[in-house]
Amino acid sequence: MAVKVTLEKEGFKKDAFVGFSWTTLFLGIWVPSFRLDLKGFLVFLGIMLFQTSVLLLAIIKFLNDFRVEVIPIFFFLFLGTGYIVGFLLAFYYNKIYTKNMLLDGWKPMDNDEYSLTILANYGYIEYEIDEKDEEKIARCEGYIRETKREERRKLLVAIIPVIFILIVVFFIIFEGISMIKNIERLGY
Repeated sequence: MAVKVTLEKEGFKKDAFVGFSWTTLFLGIWVPSFRLDLKGFLVFLGIMLFQTSVLLLAIIKFLNDFRVEVIPIFFFLFLGTGYIVGFLLAFYYNKIYTKNMLLDGWKPMDNDEYSLTILANYGYIEYEIDEKDEEKIARCEGYIRETKREERRKLLVAIIPVIFILIVVFFIIFEGISMIKNIERLGY
């Protein structure tokens, strides 16, 4: 999960998030709809429609030309762009969502030291701590240290499956091309 901070506007409280979003990676278009983020939902919908149209173009091309080698290429382009776009959205959606909330007038509560520290550390807001208050500085540094540690762990956990998926996709493409060449060589 991403790092959750609380924002307030006109007496209402709402959660904002910073960092990598596992929910966006796995749930995609549902995340902006759960958060009632219309702009984000429309962006996700546009990406989904583009990916679906690419797959449909591959199917139409196959039906028109009856060229078997076209389908795996478009299918892997469809999957590849899906995974790449999914990971990019997982890295950037929370940042965009939180910045849009801040631009819309949402602000961290004055007494919420954790949210103020995290948002300042990620560069969303400016937050000054009195240099004489060493206890508060130590607490804020602890928040930052824990957040960074958690984000590094999430990055590592995200990169390992990506590398595995890329290796599997490479071997599937290589085997698919090899199979097509063997079929053509046999005269089918």
